[in-house]
Formats: sequence, structure tokens, C-alpha cells
Amino acid sequence: MASSAEQYAIYSRVINDLKEGTISQVYFATGSDYYLYRHFLHHLRSAYTLKYGDSADLQQRWGTDLKSVSDLSSLLGGGGLFSSASLALVHEIQDAGISVKTNLAEIVGSPPPGTVILIHYSISEYRSAKWLTAMQSIGRLVPLNPPDASILPRIVKDLATKHTLKLKEEAIFRLIEQSSGELAVIDNELEKLSIYLENNMKEVDRTLVDEVSGALENAQVSEFIDAVTVRDRKLAIQTLFEIDRRGKEGLPFLVSLLYRRLMQLMALHENYEARKSIGKGITAYYFLKELEPYSRNYNLAELQAATVSLADLDHQFRLGTMDMLSSFSSWISKSV
Repeated sequence: MASSAEQYAIYSRVINDLKEGTISQVYFATGSDYYLYRHFLHHLRSAYTLKYGDSADLQQRWGTDLKSVSDLSSLLGGGGLFSSASLALVHEIQDAGISVKTNLAEIVGSPPPGTVILIHYSISEYRSAKWLTAMQSIGRLVPLNPPDASILPRIVKDLATKHTLKLKEEAIFRLIEQSSGELAVIDNELEKLSIYLENNMKEVDRTLVDEVSGALENAQVSEFIDAVTVRDRKLAIQTLFEIDRRGKEGLPFLVSLLYRRLMQLMALHENYEARKSIGKGITAYYFLKELEPYSRNYNLAELQAATVSLADLDHQFRLGTMDMLSSFSSWISKSV
């Protein structure tokens, strides 16, 4: 299986080709990152409309709509798909009937000129199946798997360019940290920064990210995470109450950020190889080194216990059985 960096390179080539007006007849998109999927669909539809005009026919179905081969044949044969210009989008093909998937490659493999078909398999874990192998051989692959943390800085740079922003490295990592690596959130934050700067080409640093980005007042969120990192219990609780005052929706968001930071600190208690392995799943290894001085604030047993209790706290939040503010305050008192 291709690495995350290789998959992103393939994805980028597909997007660049569409921007240049080069369109394949059959696309096979695989993966569960819906930000990447929406971005791809936008460029596919724009390129198709530019080439064939606004009157080009568009049809789309979901896998659950396709129970039999006749459903798929009807989709491809009706509504002008085989007219001079037609675009057919089939989302989440894994939910289609067995007979549809078994015959999929044969049915969509040779569309007439002007017809473009997209088949979307929205599962990141690729399964072994003849129909999947057949689709790989006839369609242009569009990888949509969530990117590894190791290539997120590169992707953030690409997104920043789209918004005509220049980011310092510290700003890139702050955006990744605050968004838990969610591309949709990062893109939204970059848009806010772009509006705030109003075409001023000032290089964005970490302070500016904290000042501008985030519906949850990211400066407060960052202050909270930093307070836990340096083991300042009083500041952590003060900041928690401020975040709660601004809106209850901010508290569950903190769980994912806290979990990430605890895992980072635990990684710094491991040997070099373990750090590299753990770091790939959290953030780039060279970013972990910035936290090195703070890892000694906790021993490994304390971090492990804090992570377990945080997971239980998150579970209780989801069940709605605990008051978030009091429970979070209790967690800080015991763990920080």
C-alpha cells in the first residue's frame, strides 16, 4: 500500500490535472476523508462544466440506492448519461448490492465520449475483493485516506497558498495542534486568517493564529493545553472556566487536544525508535522535540493514569451522565 505521502502526491496530481482541464472518464475514489472528497468533487464538477457547459447532465446516487444491476444500468442509461455530455457520481459504493459490485467494472468500464463516471468507496481500510481490484484497473485512483501527521505540515502549506497566506513553521504546527489534524477545520481557520489580514502579506506566526483562529477562542484553548503541559493546575482551572463561559461546546473539543498532548508527553518517555513510531501517529517527530523540556513534569505512570481517566471522562460526556465542567475540573485536580 502506498505511503500517506505517496497517496497525497497522487491526489495532488489528480487535482492539478482537473485544474488544467484534463479529465479522465472513470474515477475510483477511495477513503474516508470527506474534506479531500469535497475538494475533489468541486474541481471535478468545475472542470467538467468548463469543458462541456452548464447544460451538461449531472446524476448522482448513493450505494444504498443501487440494489441490483438494473438499478445501476438504469442510472447509467437514463437521464442523458450517454448523451453528448454527462457526469454520473456514485457515492459510497460499498453499500450497493452484491450483484452491483460484482458487475461494476464491466458496466462502467467503457463509457462513451463525453461521459465521466465517479465511483466512491468511502472506507479507508482497503479490503481484498475482486471487484475492488477490477475497479483499480479501469478507473483513475483518487486516494482520500486521512493523511498521516508526518505530511500534515506540507498539506497546511498547500492550503495556506490557496488563501494567499505565508505561515511560519510555528503557525503551521499550532494550526495542526488546535484542529487535531482535521483538514476541514484547518482550511476554515486559514480562511479566517486571510479575511483578518485583508491581503496583507504579513507572515503568520503562532501568536497571530492564537489571536485570530478558532470558534472556541483558540488563545484560551492553547492556554489551557499549555497550562496542563507545564502542570499549572490553577491556570488550567481558570482557563477551563473561561472556555466554559464562552460555550459548553468547547469542553468536549478539549478532550481530543488533551489526549494528543498526553500521548506526545508519553512518547518522550520512550526510547528513540518508540518515539519515532508514536510520533508518526500524533505529529511529526521533530515537533515532539519541542516538548522535550516539559516531559519531565510528569512521570510515565502519571501520564498513563491521566490518559485512562480522560478516556473514561470522554465516554461519560458522550453518554451525558456527567456535568462536563465539574468533571473536567475534577480531572485537572487529580491529574495536573
